[in-house]
Amino acid sequence: MKATLTEPNSTERILDIEVERARLDKIFDDKVKKYCKEVRINGFRPGNVPKDVVAKRFKDPISAEALEALLEEVLKEACKEHNIEPIAPGRIDKLENEAGKPILVKAVLEVDPPLEVKDYKLDIPVHTADIEDGEVQAQLAMLRKRKAEETRVDRAAALGDVVVAEYLSISIDGEDRPLPAQREFRMELGAGSIPEMDHSLVGASAGDERQVSFAFPGDYRQENLAGKKSEYKLKVMEVDEVKLPELDADFATAYGFADVEAMKARIREDLGKQALQRAKEEAYEQAMTRLIEVNVFEIPRARIQNYVKYKLDQQGHVHTGDDHGHDHSDLEQEAVFNIRRYRILEEIAKKEKIKPTTEEVDARVRDLAAQYGTDFESLKAQLRKSGKIVDIREELKSEKTLDFVIGFKRDV
Repeated sequence: MKATLTEPNSTERILDIEVERARLDKIFDDKVKKYCKEVRINGFRPGNVPKDVVAKRFKDPISAEALEALLEEVLKEACKEHNIEPIAPGRIDKLENEAGKPILVKAVLEVDPPLEVKDYKLDIPVHTADIEDGEVQAQLAMLRKRKAEETRVDRAAALGDVVVAEYLSISIDGEDRPLPAQREFRMELGAGSIPEMDHSLVGASAGDERQVSFAFPGDYRQENLAGKKSEYKLKVMEVDEVKLPELDADFATAYGFADVEAMKARIREDLGKQALQRAKEEAYEQAMTRLIEVNVFEIPRARIQNYVKYKLDQQGHVHTGDDHGHDHSDLEQEAVFNIRRYRILEEIAKKEKIKPTTEEVDARVRDLAAQYGTDFESLKAQLRKSGKIVDIREELKSEKTLDFVIGFKRDV
């Protein structure tokens, strides 16, 4: 076998391969012998069908199998000879298989281009503000709401009450709309996203009907309603008074703390961690923007296609084999950024020998266990079994690498 390599660009490798015909003949002969043992033909005992009978009757399928096996073998050997690591199955651009002559193959393979990351030690400060007392109090208020008790009352609704109401009619921009399947809804007066709705129900009692007109905010979460004028007719079904628990030792104990002060301290600590992570994410984004600008390299088309397919699979997209009419340019741009990000960080981690320690992985698992309300050992065993512990290591490696890039010193 002779294999000649050409490199038309940074992501493609072309192999021109010449293979002696005797090699294909041998593969064909081996497959004929195998067929002789497996096929059943009337007039011959199982396993004793003559080779010439098998070769004649099954010539086409055996020839196709033999050629496919040969191509797989020679491509593998040629890649090894020329130190090529293809990222996807090769494309056969030319195949000449003329009787009595060597087999000629031209294969196009995609590879990751070589990458030597430069200028990656950046000094990007991580700015975090002190946690204000008001932020702690807001978290306490939210936790008190979770433990609140609701009691139905026979009076007019006031701010802070929960009202159960039902839709009687809905009009958007003067057009009547069908009512939702679930006509009843609950809302805490004073906490809704539509102030006019809250105000219309203040003072209403069970059985009262209210008409409310308003315009949805321009940034409303449902884009099809944003900025539109609306008119709702509602009927109040019940009014519930919300009673918050006292902020005392019993309340703290219900959340697993010795007292309220310990609870406040933990809330302040958690808020501080969240603020630090947000600040680091901003620094990470700045760092990656600079790194991608400085370290320019091409992304193989196969990498982008695989990324897009993976994302579409996650979204439940059904592949029909013909997606030519669909525009996936947004996913392709996302693919280019994320693949570049991954390769740059991998190269830096390799060069600087950055990897998470067992203690760091365990600490991350302990944090997850606390969030999920389970024990550390059970969660760690589950993560190992599912293989997701590898994802945690990779996530930590990326974080440590980015910390190194921006010059952030992690607490020991």
